[in-house]
Amino acid sequence: MKREVVVLHGIVQGVGFRYKVDKIARGHAVAGTVCNTPDGAVEIDVEGDDAAVGHFIDEVLARPPRAAHVDRVTREARAPRGARAFTIT
Repeated sequence: MKREVVVLHGIVQGVGFRYKVDKIARGHAVAGTVCNTPDGAVEIDVEGDDAAVGHFIDEVLARPPRAAHVDRVTREARAPRGARAFTIT
């Protein structure tokens, strides 16, 4: 089991990013959350098996919404929490 927190900076709020991430998550065996942060970023907290998490993050980064522009990505591994579903918060 792997958990990773990915924070996307740039033009990422108000462009449907959270909904796109949620849609992508449905195609992978992952759980967690996606939310806007007060500083204008989008934070994805995702967990699942190593391969599923890796493929999910790769797809999110490769297929952002058209109006989005990601300037910077930070990634941090964390201990799994046991999330059971993926939600927008």
